[in-house]
Amino acid sequence: MSRAELAGRVNLLGPWLRRRFGGRVAKVGLDLGLGCPNRQPGRGGCAFCTPLAAGQGLGTLPLERQWDLGRERLAAAAARRGQTPPRMLAYLQAFTSTHAPAPRLAALYARVAALPEVAGVVISTRPDCLDRPRWEVLADLAARQPLWLELGLQSAHDPTLVAIDRGHDRTVFDAAVDQARARGIDVAAHVILGLPGETQRHTDATADHLARLGVWGVKLHQLMVLEGSRLAADWRAGRLTPWSLSQWAAATAGFLARLPEAMVVHRLAADPGPETLLAPDWAANKGLALDALGRYMLEHDLRQGVQWPKKP
Repeated sequence: MSRAELAGRVNLLGPWLRRRFGGRVAKVGLDLGLGCPNRQPGRGGCAFCTPLAAGQGLGTLPLERQWDLGRERLAAAAARRGQTPPRMLAYLQAFTSTHAPAPRLAALYARVAALPEVAGVVISTRPDCLDRPRWEVLADLAARQPLWLELGLQSAHDPTLVAIDRGHDRTVFDAAVDQARARGIDVAAHVILGLPGETQRHTDATADHLARLGVWGVKLHQLMVLEGSRLAADWRAGRLTPWSLSQWAAATAGFLARLPEAMVVHRLAADPGPETLLAPDWAANKGLALDALGRYMLEHDLRQGVQWPKKP
């Protein structure tokens, strides 16, 4: 199955952005340098996390310089293709981008909103790092810029969240979604398929939960064992076997089939740094993974929403 055919079966973010903004859109990763509350002394962070996070290292640069570097990179890429540069979203991706007192967040977000040519803001955070003052700051930002939140859930099963040292339970995530909805802020849930101890039955139930909850979007990751994570020790000791490519494709297709057609799928599979990936080997080749997913959906005539709503 081609990528275009896969896009015809899944409501992917790229086409949604083009409809929303009237053309190509790209995200520019920014690091606010705020760290993560689950990595404080005495707390080792989530079992799947590595010492580094996406975007880390940019935090030593001023936000404005980070933005300029991203703009220059996108402009150069567009020039090589003979295209005009895309519209740009400020993506506060590294670690937990609400991990600061509300006044400091308000000042940082004001700088983000003032960046030249910023078309909107995406904030990645944890559902347990959002209190009323922070929600008020987010609501103020949403009144000035298109905004959505990426909230980490990973699994709707509390025993799994305990096992991976997530630091919060499902009810905390659900409450954060309610708070965002009350303020007109869209939420995209982060989910990892293939977490230790989980089967497709668990991932199906997580999809069902998100469908009932009515989140705007979902961002899927395959479980990966990365160097420096606590899962790496379990993998080396033979206590953890990541899913095969065929297991992942079947579970991902089933997950998507359970989502409402209108839910926006932000990502189907993650891109690991090849220097940190230990397992599974197939995760290093995103094209291979997406081809396997597309073939499975075609062979089983699956598409997003085909099983939703389900009969009791």
